[in-house]
Amino acid sequence: MRRHARLTALLTGLLVATAGLAGCTSGADRSPRGQPAAVTSPAGYTANPDAPPPVVATADGRISGQRTGKMDRYHGIPFAAPPVGTLRWTAPRQPTPWSGVRNGAVGGPPCKQDGAFAAISSEDCLYLSVGRPAGAPLTGRLPVILWIHGGAFVGGTGETFDPSALVTGGPAIVVTTNYRLGPLGYLVLPSLGAGDAGNFATEDLIAALRWVRTNAAAFGGDPTNVTIMGESAGSVNVCALLAAPAATGLFQRAIMESGPCSWELPTMAQAAQTGLALAAKLGCPDPVTAAACMRTRSADQLVTAAADDTEIFSAFAFAPTTGGATLPLTPSQALWDGRLARVPLLMGTITDEGRPFTNHWAAEGPITDWGVDTLIRTHFPDRADRVLAAYPAGQAPPRERLARIITDDMFTCQTTTFAQLATGIAQQPVYLYEFDVPDAPASSPEFGTGATHGWDLDYLFPSAVSSQLTTAGRIALSKAMVGYWTRFAATGDPGGGAAAAGSPPAWPRFDVRTVRGGVDRMLLTPAKVAAVAGTWSAHHCDVWS
Repeated sequence: MRRHARLTALLTGLLVATAGLAGCTSGADRSPRGQPAAVTSPAGYTANPDAPPPVVATADGRISGQRTGKMDRYHGIPFAAPPVGTLRWTAPRQPTPWSGVRNGAVGGPPCKQDGAFAAISSEDCLYLSVGRPAGAPLTGRLPVILWIHGGAFVGGTGETFDPSALVTGGPAIVVTTNYRLGPLGYLVLPSLGAGDAGNFATEDLIAALRWVRTNAAAFGGDPTNVTIMGESAGSVNVCALLAAPAATGLFQRAIMESGPCSWELPTMAQAAQTGLALAAKLGCPDPVTAAACMRTRSADQLVTAAADDTEIFSAFAFAPTTGGATLPLTPSQALWDGRLARVPLLMGTITDEGRPFTNHWAAEGPITDWGVDTLIRTHFPDRADRVLAAYPAGQAPPRERLARIITDDMFTCQTTTFAQLATGIAQQPVYLYEFDVPDAPASSPEFGTGATHGWDLDYLFPSAVSSQLTTAGRIALSKAMVGYWTRFAATGDPGGGAAAAGSPPAWPRFDVRTVRGGVDRMLLTPAKVAAVAGTWSAHHCDVWS
C-alpha cells in the first residue's frame, strides 16, 4: 500500500481517538456531607478524603497535590525548561528550581496543536503529573508507569487521562506526560544542524524518564522499576524509546497498545523535505536561512500551516525521525541489530482497529465491492490476488470488508510479526493480547458490532465523564486489564499471581513456535478473558507477512 494513503488515514483517526478523551476526571469517594470517611485502597492504604496530600520534595522544589478519592495527584510539574524563544528546536534543558511550595492542583497546558485542544495549548508545555495511592507512604517502592498519550504526533495531552484505576488497582505510581508535537516536536531543516533535529519530542520523553529516575522515590516509587506505556502514536513513541540509545536503562518494561513497532517512520532526508516545504509555506524559502526565519514565526503559525495542507503535511510527516543521533535506527532495525532494549514487552491490538480509517479511503472512490476490489489492486499490486481471495466480496458489507483489511495489514499482523521477531531474535518475554467488546453498538450501519481503535482506553483509564463501563461484564474486564497491566509493571509478567481462586486466568508468554496454531494471545472481552489460539489465521497474516 502506498505510504501516503495508508498513513493519511491513520493521522486523522489517531488524533480523533485521543481528542475524544478530553474532560476525563477523577471521582471522589465521600460519605454524606459533614461526615468524611476514610478511603481505603485495594492495597490497604487508608486516607482521609478531606485531608490534603503530603507535600513532596522533588529535586527542583516542593509541590502540593490534590486528593480525589483514593488517589493523590500532583499536576503541572515541570520536567524541562520551557522550549520557547532560543530553546525552540533544541534538546530539552533542565527546569528552573523554585522556592516555596508549588501548587500541584493545576495541570500544565497541552503542547501547541491544532484541533480539539488548540485554544488552551501552549508552546510552554513540558509538564507532567504524578498519581499515587492516597495514604501510601512516601518511603514506599511502588512500580512506576510512564503513560505516553496518542494523537498522531500532532495532538493530545497527558492531562486528560485519569490514572486512578491503575494507581489504586496496582498499586502503582502513574506519571502522565506531555511532549512537543507536530513541527515543534519533529522539525528537520538543514540549517538547524544535525543534533536532535526530527526528534525533539523523543528527547522530551527521555527527559521525562530522567525526571522519573531522579524523583520517583520522593513520591514512593521505585526508580529502578519503570514501565513505559502508550497507545496508538503513543505506542510508536514507546517503540522509539526502545530503539533510542539515550533511553537505555531508564525503563525496565514496555507496553504498546494499537501502535506496531514496524510502522514506517520518516528518514532524515524525507523529514528535511517536509521541513523545507513548511518553511517555504511560511515565507522562509532559503534553505540556508530557513531555521532562523522560522524562529520568527509564532507557534500558532507553525501548527496552522502544518495542519491546513493535508497533501503535503499528512502521512506522519511529523513523527520520530530515523537516521539521527537520537534515533539512529528504526525499532525493527534496532531489533535485528541487537540494539533494541531487552525488556519484557506487552503488546496488542483491538479486533476491529481499522473501522475509523475507512472514511479516508472514500476520497479515492466509492466504498462498494467493486470500489474495494479496485483499492486492493491499486494499493497491494504485489499481492492483490491473495488479498481478494482472503477477503472476498459478499462475506461482509464493503466498508466492513475494507476495515478488516486495514485492521489485519496495519495493526494485528504487524504486531504479531514484531512479537515473533522479539522472541525469536532477542528472546525477549512477550505477552500478546487482542481486545474486543463484541456487543458494543455499531458505529455505522455499514459495520458490525464490536470495539475499534481507542476503545481500550476507557478500560484502563475509566472516568466519570466518558466511561463505557455500563455492564457488570465490562466492569469486570476493566478490573482484569488493570490487574494484568499493573502486575506486568510490577513483575514483568501480567499473569504473575493471577491463578488464585476468583482471579483472571494466567497469561502465557508468547511463543514464536506456536503462532500458526497454538495459544498465542490473551483474548480480552467482557464475556471471556482467556488464552486462545489462532491470531495468525483469523487475521490472514500469511497474506501480510
